[in-house]
Amino acid sequence: MNKKRRTKEPKKNKKRWTLKAKSNFKVLALLFLLALLFFLITVKLIYINVVQGEELTRKALNQLTRTETLSADRGVIYDRNKKELAVNVTRANIFYNMAAFDEKKYKSKADFNEDKKKTTKEDAKKIADVLEIDYKEILQLLKGKKQVKIASNVSREKALKIKELSILRVSVDDVTKRFYPYNNLAAHIIGFANDESTGVYGVESSYDRELSGMPGKSVSIKNNSHVQIPLTEEENYAPKEGYSTVLTLDENIQQFAEDAALKTREEHSAESVSIIVQDTKNGEILAMANNEAYDLNNPKDPVTEYQKENWDKLSQEEKTEEWFNNWRNFSINEQYEPGSTFKVITTAAALEEATTNLNKTYICNGVYTEIPGVKIGCTSQNRGPRTVEEALMESCNIALVKIGRELGTEKMYKYIKAFGFGTPTGIDLPAEANGQIPASADSIGTARLATMSYGHGIAVTPIQLINAVSAIANKGYLNTPRVVSRLEDSNGNIIEKKKSVPKRKVISDETSDTMKHLMGKVVSDGTGKRAQIPGYTVGGKTGTANIVSKKSGYENAYISSFVGVAPLKDPKITILVVVKRPKGTAYGSTVATPAAQEVLQKTLEYLKIPKTEKEQKSDKDNLVLVPNVKNRLLSDAGKLIVDSGIKFNAFSDDISNNAVVTKQSPSAGTYVEEGSIVDLHIDNNTKDKKTMPILVGKQEKEVESILKGFNLEYNIYGTGKVVSQYPEAGSKVSEDTLIKLTMESELNKENKDSDEEDNEDDETKLDSKNSKDSKDSKDKKDNKKEDKN
Repeated sequence: MNKKRRTKEPKKNKKRWTLKAKSNFKVLALLFLLALLFFLITVKLIYINVVQGEELTRKALNQLTRTETLSADRGVIYDRNKKELAVNVTRANIFYNMAAFDEKKYKSKADFNEDKKKTTKEDAKKIADVLEIDYKEILQLLKGKKQVKIASNVSREKALKIKELSILRVSVDDVTKRFYPYNNLAAHIIGFANDESTGVYGVESSYDRELSGMPGKSVSIKNNSHVQIPLTEEENYAPKEGYSTVLTLDENIQQFAEDAALKTREEHSAESVSIIVQDTKNGEILAMANNEAYDLNNPKDPVTEYQKENWDKLSQEEKTEEWFNNWRNFSINEQYEPGSTFKVITTAAALEEATTNLNKTYICNGVYTEIPGVKIGCTSQNRGPRTVEEALMESCNIALVKIGRELGTEKMYKYIKAFGFGTPTGIDLPAEANGQIPASADSIGTARLATMSYGHGIAVTPIQLINAVSAIANKGYLNTPRVVSRLEDSNGNIIEKKKSVPKRKVISDETSDTMKHLMGKVVSDGTGKRAQIPGYTVGGKTGTANIVSKKSGYENAYISSFVGVAPLKDPKITILVVVKRPKGTAYGSTVATPAAQEVLQKTLEYLKIPKTEKEQKSDKDNLVLVPNVKNRLLSDAGKLIVDSGIKFNAFSDDISNNAVVTKQSPSAGTYVEEGSIVDLHIDNNTKDKKTMPILVGKQEKEVESILKGFNLEYNIYGTGKVVSQYPEAGSKVSEDTLIKLTMESELNKENKDSDEEDNEDDETKLDSKNSKDSKDSKDKKDNKKEDKN
């Protein structure tokens, strides 16, 4: 018994000890693990706080930090007299926060949608009443779950009313917008700033960096609800205002130019009119007008009649193209063949190089044929010898061709480059065109030299031409033209003043004086008589050049121009007028010169420039415009001439009733004194081939009588007066030619006077068509490419 007890007791204790040992081991292991975990956590915390602390703190602050850009006020644009042309005004953008609608607060989605629809409708009506628009326009924008912009460029007054509505979901952000007090005045010089306050075109673009200034910023620490975290401070860095620009432009002179440009465009139904007024001495631009100017406050609005009528029909791509056309500055960005205005460049170069002089004479027989395969005609009606002075006064192409050939290709090219053609002038406006000149003197052939001498075969920009003529009048000094006079800060302190530094001296003082004399004779006794101003001597040159076709050759359309300086004794003002595609008469003497005279006279008087001459009755008061009587029956031509206050001679011993005028001298569009005689060359139409007369505007009985006298068969369509005819006037017809005439009833005409005006319009159109007949002969085809005065 005792043995059994001794053997059993140790086994029980051993088992108990084993269980206790296992339990202790688990506790120890757990404690170890906890200690290890605590150690690792401690290490991690130390690592985070010590090693990564700075970086993580920076990241956390970046997530909480809100940086807002504070826009700098854009600099003001002034004219030379400190009149504000571009300013800043406070506008507002209106936002509606769709994220403020919380679906979780509603029992069901249906309740949420119903309340959202009701609330947005009510809010839209309140906002629409203030903005004075249809609330449905706003309601269409209130979609999605984000903040949406419902209005922009809202006036300060309306923005304050929106705030007074106290609509929780509505926020009003004040922004600074560009405003142009004069709307479209000087639009192509000023340019405009877009919605991002970045300058587009004009001075706004070329001086964008100076005008923009330096933006500031506001730095604050905010939570996800955009509420600033307590005990944190907001740091503000004030923006630096942009510099203001003071232009060389004079608002009054700009208005003179724009008024004259508009008047000229309307009177001559022209496509566009460009007028530049420049300070002759320092190259500053006093005015630069281009029709049709766009509204700077609404630059994307349609401008031309075509655009207004067809805007909704245009594709986005077509609208973009039309915008670019509106914004382009013809005076800077476009090029054209200058025609006879370029003759002053050729003459100045020849005088400077002494290849010609005022005593030298040149024979003009009407056609120049000394260059093989080339025939050049002259629109001047005078024949025989003429001096350089007379050649320029009469705008004789043939004399200038001979002067150009004497000068030679190398010297001609030298002066083309010296006067600044073929390269940008450096004017402080964007996208200036180069013009187009020969690549080198070696590339100028004999024919090219001849045509360049009178302004064809070379393309210039208006700013290049006026700048070159200013150099001729300014003792030969060529300046860099500019439109900005100086930069100022907001306190009016001058930051930078633009200085006039001549690029080079192109011609001598003596040549400059001679050229001023010659240009003065053009105005006093030549084609530029309409530029005369009482009390001042004016010099200049007229020009009429065919427009180069985009495909090949020349169009039957013209650019009429006049460039001039005043007063000649001490030139202060240079002016250039360029009229593109005038209807009817296209002579520079009648289309462009009157506009130049008007602007020059107003500018000289406005600037109070002392008069240089005793005021006498201007020759232009006694001048009469020679009418175009070519291709008219002699009886009709004689009546037109006599009614104009002048007389005529017909070069024929025996004049028939069928006589038609084939040529006239002086040419149409020339101004002559009252009582002057116009010489008429006629075709008596006694041969088999007869010259078709102008029948447009005649009644049926008149037409029948005329055509019976010509022994021609005809068909008449309609009743009333002739509005079109075939073949065209000036065509050669034979007895087997069938004449077709279209007539229009007079019943719809308002009165007899309006009938006469319509007749004149039809005749003008026909005269324009007659120029196309030049294609029928090589001589006339060559003459198409010439300057008409």
